[in-house]
This record gives sequence, C-alpha cells and structure tokens, in this order.
Amino acid sequence: MNFILRLGYVIQEGFRQVIRAGGLSVAVITIVTATLLQLSLFLGVTRVLDHAFASANQKFEMAVFLSASATSEDDARIEDFLTHDGRVDSVQLITKEAALEEFRKDPSVDQMVKALGENPLTDSFTVTLKNESMDQADSLAADLKKDPQVDDVSYGKGEWETVSNLIRVIRWTGFLMAGLVFVTALFIVANTLTLALWARREDILSMERLGAPMWMRWGPYLCEGIFQGLIGSIIVTVILEAVRRAAGQALQKYGGFDILNALPAQEWIGLYLRLMVIGIVLGILGAFWALQKKWIKERL
Repeated sequence: MNFILRLGYVIQEGFRQVIRAGGLSVAVITIVTATLLQLSLFLGVTRVLDHAFASANQKFEMAVFLSASATSEDDARIEDFLTHDGRVDSVQLITKEAALEEFRKDPSVDQMVKALGENPLTDSFTVTLKNESMDQADSLAADLKKDPQVDDVSYGKGEWETVSNLIRVIRWTGFLMAGLVFVTALFIVANTLTLALWARREDILSMERLGAPMWMRWGPYLCEGIFQGLIGSIIVTVILEAVRRAAGQALQKYGGFDILNALPAQEWIGLYLRLMVIGIVLGILGAFWALQKKWIKERL
C-alpha cells in the first residue's frame, strides 16, 4: 500500500510539473508535436505506398501465350498444371476466337483482320498469382516455358521490378530521414527538460534531505516527459484526423484523388497508435537523457 501511495505521488507530481513548468512544457510539447507531424508524413507515405503496391499486386496478371499448333488437349493440360500450382490464384483460358472478337472492336484492327483473311492470334491464359507468391513469378514463367506448346510468357518483369525497387528506396530513405528527425528532436527535448530541472534543483535537494528514495526523486521527471509526449501525440492525432477528413473530401470532390480515403480505417488507427508510442518514447527518453547530466546525478 505504501508503494502504491508513493507511485501515485510520483504520477501526480509529474502531471503537476507539466503545469508548473509553463513555457518550458509548451516548448517540449511543441517540439514533440512538430516531430510527430514530420514522422507522420514519412509513416503515412510508407503506408500509402504499401497499400498501393498491395492493390497493384492483386491486379497483377501473367499472360501465357500458346503456340499456333496447340490443341484443345494442350489447353486442358496446361490449364490443369496452372490450376494445381500452389503459386497461382486463378486461371482463365482465352481462346483465339474470343481474343479476335475482342480485338475486332477496334475498326482499324478489324480491317487488318479482314485483309489477312485468317485469325493470327493463338490461345492464351490469363494467370493471377497469389499475393505471397509475387516474388516467384520468374520461377513460374521458367516452368511454363519448358512446355513445348508455350510460345511466350509476359508479365512486365522489368517494369514490376523497377516499381518494387523504387518503393523500397523511398521506404528506406523515409526511415533514415525519420530517424534523423527523431534524434534531433530528442536532443532538443533533453536540453529543454534540463532547463526545467535546473529551475527545480532546490526541490530535488529538498527531497534528498527528506530521505526520499531515488526513484521518487527522478520518477516525477520521467512522468513529466511521458505526459508531455502523450499530449503532443494527442494534438498530432487530432490534427491528422482533421486534415485527413477535410483533404480526403476535397481531393475526392475536386480532383478525383481518393488515396487518403482508400486506406482502411485500421491503417489510420495503427498510424495514430504508433505516433502516440513514439511521442511517449520521445518524452521519456528526453527526460532520461536530461537526468543523466552530471550536476543532476550528483543530487539524485
């Protein structure tokens, strides 16, 4: 019971110090808010890219073109192979007659076909891979090309790899910049909290003389950092939610750009929770760093 009372005092005193610090608390909360807004940009862009890439994966299709000599038995055999392959999600046979009918909807193509007097197309398959098997497209294409009746396999390999590599570079660049922003903000927060500790150095000395244990002396300052980080993260969450709703509606209405609303609600909730955790970590690390100053450790 005594420990619980002391812990309650530490938490209560930490909250009081946020209020007593006044301008210094406002400075720390502002720094945390600005930092989290920048981090939210990196995290938000990363999530949007991941979502867009996942959506593209779902639309990713592989075209398997058969040779002109392929028979209906060859079609059935290759379709059976694809259907039972663990990497394939769905298979659709497109006969040369169906493909020609689709192409002849273009008047210029229709004239060319009439001039040829025959169907130049071949049977083909439209293959959709499972999301977890996207990186195995090369191996599936290689297996298909072993069949003598498979003339070609097309799936935009070069373009797909370029997009994938570009997203990977953007993601890691964002993480690097976010790390630099976090470290810079941590340094500023720690120095700002050091000023607050210096202003209350007599309080620290008084608690030492009263025989308060060490954790009761430094506990309120860690709690102060936690509260300041939490307040900053709540402010950022409110700002981002307001911007998301306003910008999403405006973009959808005027530009037809609905990417903000395209992200599921749980993605935004996850982003807000991560920002709150980062804000709390930033506050507590800044307070801990401030408590490591030599003149403070001598009093603690």
